[in-house]
Amino acid sequence: MDNFQFATIFMNNRKKLNVTQEDIARFMGVSRAAVSKWEKGQSYPDISLLPKLATYFNVSIDELLGYKPQLTNERIMNMYAELARRFSKEQFEEVDRTIELLIEEYYSCFPFLLKMAQLYVNYFNKAGDTDKVTKKIQALCKRVKEFSGDYKLTNEANLLQALSYILKGEPEQVIELLGEDAIIQLGSEQLIATAQMMLGNTEKAKEIFQVNMYQQLLCVISNASEALLLEVDNETYFEQSVRRIETMIEIFNIERLNVHTALLFYIRASSGYAMQNNIEQAIRCIERYVKVCLQMVFPLRLTGDDYFYLLDGWIAREVMLSSQTPRDEETIRSSILEGIANNPMLANIQQDVRYKNLIVNLKHHLKFEEEL
Repeated sequence: MDNFQFATIFMNNRKKLNVTQEDIARFMGVSRAAVSKWEKGQSYPDISLLPKLATYFNVSIDELLGYKPQLTNERIMNMYAELARRFSKEQFEEVDRTIELLIEEYYSCFPFLLKMAQLYVNYFNKAGDTDKVTKKIQALCKRVKEFSGDYKLTNEANLLQALSYILKGEPEQVIELLGEDAIIQLGSEQLIATAQMMLGNTEKAKEIFQVNMYQQLLCVISNASEALLLEVDNETYFEQSVRRIETMIEIFNIERLNVHTALLFYIRASSGYAMQNNIEQAIRCIERYVKVCLQMVFPLRLTGDDYFYLLDGWIAREVMLSSQTPRDEETIRSSILEGIANNPMLANIQQDVRYKNLIVNLKHHLKFEEEL
């Protein structure tokens, strides 16, 4: 535990109160030699003495010991990024042992626990024992919901818990957790923005409106993309959906704002067209997918643009991983290629020379030398 700094903290507090080691020894009922050893880091007080000593210095026991169970967002971000990087290089079990030790040390830091649950979700497919990983995600989410007292963390924990059920193929558990129907969106963000305007906080109100529009926009495109494959047999509706989503992506610059959302749409659209045996449109969507990929610059960053010009501040303040992506760069590159190279829904176009050329170009851009 690298933040356990009792000796330094003890000395600083003693000097701050302008008292001697002898003064503290008399108060605590111990020898001055014992107090001297505490200050030199040669020994520690008996655990039964800690409350009395913390009271003397007017600090908590955690402060006295130099133990900080709450990590800063920046520290969590850095730890997450390092663990994600290790997942791309090491066996899942090796990284998992480190995560378990960190969870044990920071078991009361609920934002950290939630990010470890997210980390497990994002690297779920690398695990040998997915049942064990699912149980870990569930345990972390349940602890956050039970003890954090933070509604935002609780909501995120609920979603991660539901996602772990999806990964395990347990839809009944998702329904039990989240309900079986769409719920009415109450528009609380609009009310908050209005309240901020009434208080004269114009810039804050503008930021809230922009952030809400951004999130609602991504939600609309993501929902429409996921629904595409349910409408493959309804070709007229499918075609209309593709046109509308593409228009939104172009108008709102989604390929730059949130490239994952754009790429997911083109995968769904190309897969749907392939299922309809509409080869030309399937190839067109794959071409668009590859074009977006060729414009990507690593490392990927989540940012606003000229329209959503207040988004960056919100990302830095509210999004736990700041502008960084939730998975390491190597894993992202692999998943981008596998999205079209190893997609069974595209089997009927994989012999098309145009498709093969697109795969070659994409591999070259992503720096893959060998076939996956």
